[in-house]
Amino acid sequence: MEPKSRVRRNGLVKRSICAILITLLFLSAIPVSLVCVGFCLPSQYDNTYYAVLPKMYRKLENTEGKKIVVVGNSAIAFGLDPLLLEGETDGYTVCPFGLYGAIGTKAMMDLSRVNIREGDIVILAPEQMGQSMSLYFNSEYVWNAADGDFGILSHIENTGEMVGGFLGYVGRKYGYYSSGSKPSPTDVYAASSFDENCKMIYERAYNVLPLGYDAVERVSFDLSLFPQEFADYVNEYNAFLSKRGATLLYGFALVNVMGIAEGTAEEDIDAFYDRLDGLLDCEILGNPKEYILEKEWFYDSNVHVNSAGMTVYTDRLVRDLKAYLGDSSADDIVLPEKPLPPDDGAAGENGKDAALFTYEESGNGWNITGLTEEGRAAASVEIPDFYEGKKVLSFDAAVFAGNTSIEEIRIGKYIYAIAGSSFDGCSSLKRLYLPADNRPSECMVYLDLLKGASACMVYVPRSKLADYTNDYFWSRYAAYLVGY
Repeated sequence: MEPKSRVRRNGLVKRSICAILITLLFLSAIPVSLVCVGFCLPSQYDNTYYAVLPKMYRKLENTEGKKIVVVGNSAIAFGLDPLLLEGETDGYTVCPFGLYGAIGTKAMMDLSRVNIREGDIVILAPEQMGQSMSLYFNSEYVWNAADGDFGILSHIENTGEMVGGFLGYVGRKYGYYSSGSKPSPTDVYAASSFDENCKMIYERAYNVLPLGYDAVERVSFDLSLFPQEFADYVNEYNAFLSKRGATLLYGFALVNVMGIAEGTAEEDIDAFYDRLDGLLDCEILGNPKEYILEKEWFYDSNVHVNSAGMTVYTDRLVRDLKAYLGDSSADDIVLPEKPLPPDDGAAGENGKDAALFTYEESGNGWNITGLTEEGRAAASVEIPDFYEGKKVLSFDAAVFAGNTSIEEIRIGKYIYAIAGSSFDGCSSLKRLYLPADNRPSECMVYLDLLKGASACMVYVPRSKLADYTNDYFWSRYAAYLVGY
């Protein structure tokens, strides 16, 4: 067998050659000045959540001996405690390798494979959502993540998309550099939220979702969620790892039981498991039913857990891994109590436009269900913070859709999410204002926000513009963000 040191050197040579070839491709397709801006300016994303991906990559690359590598999306970043797992699996170093669903599961598989070696165990655990269980790839987020450590790009197979996204990356990077205001978030979506072991250390004390779950982006067990093309790619990944003497297991991310799509029955989950079992060549680790938990274990989405939930998820993996390895020993993990959110006691008077809406009770507050006749005719509306003494927490996607009169909407302080297509058909909508005091993560946003409202710009506090531009949820709308 070839010595490991020689294998490592050969790998470095191959990666260097790939990096040179990619650079030559850029030089031939893109003006030299733009290449210099992109590759030579200091990193502008080193304080952001994106910067954790190179850190994960280098940990995986530099770890000697046997590894347990958990590949996936942000549910892994929020859910896996690597040292806790290491303490229960003797002889393995644990490498988290999941960060952001918008990067794509395919990219995470591609980036991980070169550093998987003989004896390693790889757990592929994508989130239970369509984007994560697909070949989706987003060059914008990969460029942001690679900024300052371009060596990882030699393992990205979507070269054409990366070339196509380069100009946008250069524009964003130069804009931050020239203004001297590179993004430096201070909440959970910051590089400083992770330690040297790539464990998230930002304290997530309890579930911050007003309803206890995200009612907009539901989790699904529909059979179509796991397409054949994705299964084929997982099987190709499995074959590659097997040739290297490694083992691939298909695992699960935690799911908030309240966030599962309405109408999902237990037999639907069984059928989904059976589909996986029929499509995949690798073994399945555990059962999805065991990864469905109560709302108290989650943080800011239906798949992001809080700090206590991280311990629970890691314990689930320990139990299933030991069963797979034939280890009958009990684990020493002490499970925490369910964390409960504090009652902030917030109450207030009706907002000035409160009478323009119709409401229904939702959790401890109100959900807006529609507009009154006066509201439908208004050119400008402000969603109230309170109605009859309780918070206004949400509004249905159909409230504004199709309204051709509305020109300006101000979002209330406690609106926790804006559904996709909420402004579809709002042809006159020009301005969407977000609250001055809120952090970006306090209002989640989804795909197709501005569908049918192409002339609309989103106004955010000028001091937080960079934070919104690089936020986990808002970054996809960076081109529409304006500071006020």
